Amino acid sequence: MINSQHIKPVLQKMRGHQTFNNRTTISDATIASVGVFICMFTIFELTKYTDSLWFIASFGASSMLVMTAWNAPVGQPRNVIGSHLIASFIAIAILNLFGSSPVMMSLALCCTIFCMLMTRTFHPPACGNPIIIMMSGYSWDFLFQPVLIGAIIIVSFGLIINNLHPKRKYPLYWW
Repeated sequence: MINSQHIKPVLQKMRGHQTFNNRTTISDATIASVGVFICMFTIFELTKYTDSLWFIASFGASSMLVMTAWNAPVGQPRNVIGSHLIASFIAIAILNLFGSSPVMMSLALCCTIFCMLMTRTFHPPACGNPIIIMMSGYSWDFLFQPVLIGAIIIVSFGLIINNLHPKRKYPLYWW
C-alpha cells in the first residue's frame, strides 16, 4: 500500500534542485543557426534537383544537435549515423513483416530505443524515423537514401561548420 511516506520523497525529487545556467554566446548561436540553415537548405535542394525525397523531419532535429550539442554524445557521428540506420532498419523490417498499425509503430519505436541504448548510439531525433517510415510505407531503398546519405551529409556539415569555431573540435570521437 502506498502511503505519504513513500510519496513525499518522490514529490520532493520532482521540485528540482539546481538552477539552469545556459550561457550561449552570440558566436555559438550564430554558428549553430547558420550551420543548420546551410545543412537543411542543401538537403532541400537535393530533393528539388533529383526529384527524390531527401528531407525527412528527423533531419531537422539531427542537424540542430550536431551544430549545438557538438560536444555531447547525441551529436557525435557514431550516434547520428548509427541511430538513423538502426531506427530505419527496424521500422522497415517490422513494416515488411507485420504491416503498419499503432501497435507495430510502438513496437518499432520500442525496439529502436532498446537497440540505440545497447549499441551506445543514442540520438533522439532518429526515434521519429519509425513513425515516418511506417506511416508512409517506405521500402528498403529509404535506408540508403535519404537515411544513410542524409545522415552523412549532416555530419559532414557538422565537421566543417563546427570546426570553423576556434574553440570547437568536432567530432569528439567517431566510433
